[in-house]
Amino acid sequence: MRSSETQWMDPKMLSLLATNPRKITKADLDRLVDSIRINGFWPHRPMAVTEKDGKLVVLGGNQRLKAAKKLGLEEVPVVVYSELTPEEEADIIIRDNINNGDWDFDTLRLDDAFADYDFDFAGLTIPDLGEDDKQEEEEGGDKEDEDTSSVDEKPFREKLKDVLYDSDNDFEIPNLLLDMQAGKLELPFVPWGAESRLRKDAATYHFYVDDYRFEALWKDPIKLLTSGCKAIVEPNCSCHDQTPIAWGIQLIYKKRWLSRYLQECGVKVFADLNVAHKFIEYNKMGIPQGYNAFFTRGLDGWMESLKSDLQVAQEISGLEKPNLIVYGGGKEIKRFCQEKGLLYVSDFINAKKK
Repeated sequence: MRSSETQWMDPKMLSLLATNPRKITKADLDRLVDSIRINGFWPHRPMAVTEKDGKLVVLGGNQRLKAAKKLGLEEVPVVVYSELTPEEEADIIIRDNINNGDWDFDTLRLDDAFADYDFDFAGLTIPDLGEDDKQEEEEGGDKEDEDTSSVDEKPFREKLKDVLYDSDNDFEIPNLLLDMQAGKLELPFVPWGAESRLRKDAATYHFYVDDYRFEALWKDPIKLLTSGCKAIVEPNCSCHDQTPIAWGIQLIYKKRWLSRYLQECGVKVFADLNVAHKFIEYNKMGIPQGYNAFFTRGLDGWMESLKSDLQVAQEISGLEKPNLIVYGGGKEIKRFCQEKGLLYVSDFINAKKK
């Protein structure tokens, strides 16, 4: 077996391994794309390549190649192997994809080097401490280490229980609190995502991003609470006209339950109106009459959808000019907002992509 030094090649020159035994979900591929977009392609882990039938085939790094092509990268690091026996080729394929050893979760939880690392974005779930571990940590931990966090999680976790909130509907979708509705849009206003989760200055978060970025909040919203934000737009789950009604109602229940919980913890909430037409009536459930804090997503070519959202905001608030904020959509949407006295906020992510 021979191997070259690390060299940089155009991804278009490389072919995927037809019999690659490693699979990846769409969500994990999206995470990988985001990671490479943010961090670049690390040269310390080049792809393993060999020549087969006149093509350069990737033995190790097929998912990275997919991500690189999706991002339109012009070059990636590779090591070219030659004179491989079938056993050596199989060994490269397997060992490049196998995980050796186990994570030391105590180190990941407690070492300052990982204090601000976004494990969710990396696709790594850190299990909660067991009750015995918590008691040992409380009784035997160093007093100087107890206040390392800038925000105490305990009050939030005490409220994080299976509870039924008051509801105005037969589906028991929780009611939002009138006295915890958001007012003016406080800045910085940022998406909940890869880079923004690490910042400590965000005043308002929105979730008009890929669902995988905020799925972990259903299990544990403490990261959002300890971020120090003052307000949020309700998490917007992908819900289309083809989505079964039962599933859509579940998604609405989840976002409203989480929003009510966050209100109980002191975070103000903009009700999200951006749902498919078939779910408009269900999405009204839990938003009390007189509520006047709304958000929706503006979409180019979908003016009727925005007009419908405005009617919902007017109906619930009882106002001709409700506090409805529109996120993105382009010039036509912006012009409509100006005419109706609505606040229009540019979709910075898509604007940046263009």
